[in-house]
This record gives sequence, C-alpha cells and structure tokens, in this order.
Amino acid sequence: MEQHRQKIEQYGVMMEKMGLSPVAARVFIYLLLSPDHGATFEDLVDYFKVSKSAVSGALKMLTNTNMADSKTVGGQRKRYFNVTFNFMLDESLITSKFKMMYFMLDDIRVSRGIKDDFSQRLEDISMLYKMLLAEVPIIVERWKKMISLNNKLE
Repeated sequence: MEQHRQKIEQYGVMMEKMGLSPVAARVFIYLLLSPDHGATFEDLVDYFKVSKSAVSGALKMLTNTNMADSKTVGGQRKRYFNVTFNFMLDESLITSKFKMMYFMLDDIRVSRGIKDDFSQRLEDISMLYKMLLAEVPIIVERWKKMISLNNKLE
C-alpha cells in the first residue's frame, strides 16, 4: 500500500471536504485501494500510525454510514474491512440532499417576500435542485440498464 500513499492523501482530502473525518477519509480510500479481502484493524493502525481509538472511530463511522462493512475469511478471527457501494447507489440518500436544498432555497425565497434579482436567482437555483430530484431516478435506471447490457456483452 506504500505505492498508494500519495493517492490516499490526495483523495482523503477530497473525502474530508465531503464531510468525513481525516482518518475516516483516508481509511475509506485505503479500503478502495486494498487488494484481496480489504484490510484488518491492525493493518490500518500500522499503516496510518494513529491511535487504535482513531482507527476504531473511523471504522465505526464508515460502517454506521454503510460505506464499509466487515467480514471474516476462512474461519479466521480477524475481521477484514472493505468498502460497500450501497451508499453510493442509494437514490434516497442521493436525492435527500437535493430535496433539502430545493426546499430550503425555495422557502427562503418565499420568506424574503421581495421580488428582486436575488429572489430570482434563488428561484432559478432551487429549480435546478427540483430538476435533479426528478432526473436522478431516471439516470440511475438508465445506468442499471447500461450495466446489465454491458455484463451480458462480456
């Protein structure tokens, strides 16, 4: 994994900007890059040179948000942590942020009670989020069909 240290840092910073803690962000990227069964708790503590509680907290955050899970392999007692993709494919999770932005911006526009350029901009942007709410399910369905077709061709 040493060969990936720069990418783990680079993409870890990106994941931090998306709301993950610094350790959770880097653990997530590490798991994306991990070969085989993922990584054990000990692998992560050793690689990141942080406290066990920091790694434990990061793994707890990742598992609680369904970004990672763990399994045992071949009857070993060690748990191997790996990335799950469910959170990336959950339409309700994707659209919930769009819905919040739409309702918030539209409510602020109405609450201001002023018809000016700023209110028009709020309305325009809230309509973008409303449009995204309608389009995401269509895009996900098209994506599923494309994946299915692609798998059949292979």
